[in-house]
Amino acid sequence: MSMLVRPRPLGRYTLLQRLATGGMAEVYLAKAVGAAGFQKIVAIKRLRTLDEPGTAPGSSLSEEAKLSVALAHPNIVQTFDLGRADGTEFIVMEHVEGYDAQHVLDALRVDGSHFPIDLAAYVIAQVCRGLDYAHRRTDDAGRPAGIIHRDVSPQNILLSFAGEVKIADFGIAQTNARRSDPEGQVIKGKYFYMSPEQTRAARLDARSDVFSAGVVLWELLCGRRLHDAPDIPSLLQRIRRAEVPLPSAVRSGVPAALDTIVARATRRRPEQRFQSAGAMADALDDYLDGRPPVHAPDAIGALLGELLAPACASAAPPSTRLPQTRDRVLTRAAFGPDSRNEPPLRYELEDGEPTLVGARGVATSAIDYRWIWALGAGAALVCLVAWWLRGS
Repeated sequence: MSMLVRPRPLGRYTLLQRLATGGMAEVYLAKAVGAAGFQKIVAIKRLRTLDEPGTAPGSSLSEEAKLSVALAHPNIVQTFDLGRADGTEFIVMEHVEGYDAQHVLDALRVDGSHFPIDLAAYVIAQVCRGLDYAHRRTDDAGRPAGIIHRDVSPQNILLSFAGEVKIADFGIAQTNARRSDPEGQVIKGKYFYMSPEQTRAARLDARSDVFSAGVVLWELLCGRRLHDAPDIPSLLQRIRRAEVPLPSAVRSGVPAALDTIVARATRRRPEQRFQSAGAMADALDDYLDGRPPVHAPDAIGALLGELLAPACASAAPPSTRLPQTRDRVLTRAAFGPDSRNEPPLRYELEDGEPTLVGARGVATSAIDYRWIWALGAGAALVCLVAWWLRGS
């Protein structure tokens, strides 16, 4: 967390502190000042890079604001305003005073401790309630809006000192109104939390977010990343296989009921998962009903109060050497089956990382030794013929 040298204005807001920065945007703690000395602390998300080619400046942020402002649920970060200043657009959101789940996991790992098991179930149940609300939203005509978050991850789950649980960042959410990005074959999100179908640029529904929520639940229970791979193609191959160990095999004391919930949420085939985020939340609530009662908001506040501040947390897991996020993945065969003959995926990564290319079927970039053997055999044959002609 880096402090600004001094507060500075942005429209009618005053930026106080930079909270986070990514490949596309920065998030600031800010203050809104109104009449009669009215003040309110908010969070402001401002673009730090140009929008995608072929879109109007700031249009991606505008779309996020229009979508988010229509989502009013206690488990979703609320959006208040869309503004423009200093040549860029920004959105104004509620400030959740606390930490994101990724920081909590990092800090607990540094301390050698784990996220409380029942509290993990409670947190993901709340996340699923927020997702289910978004999934079931309708447009002005009463038709399903088709909202899919596409970026359910610990970084986008906010926990407050008051015990609130909120899902954040609908910036890359998919809706029926924006079902296709400019090329029509673009997928976005964080590698480690994608569903198998998301890595293939397939058509997504709410069950993709269910898979991602299941992965986050696994990580809260186990205290580490589900996947650790040396490169992106290997990582995507593991995600597509959807081989998820039972949490109890990694952390002793995890009840069998949570093993069952995680296993069902992370099935490779969508039809075998919970068919809605609400159904997954119901399963988690049923589990918690059979456990000793605990006041979860107080427990969350107490847990956060014991953690190191974000600037002090360290010792990130080895798999963080891989870029977690990419702006987009393009493929000319977005909806077809896997095949070694399909054109490659192109990974355009955030944070200045180089572009990587991997086969759609997630074949590695290793040398194809069959060509070497063929060339060697051909060269040997030429030499043999030349020797025979010379001898004759």
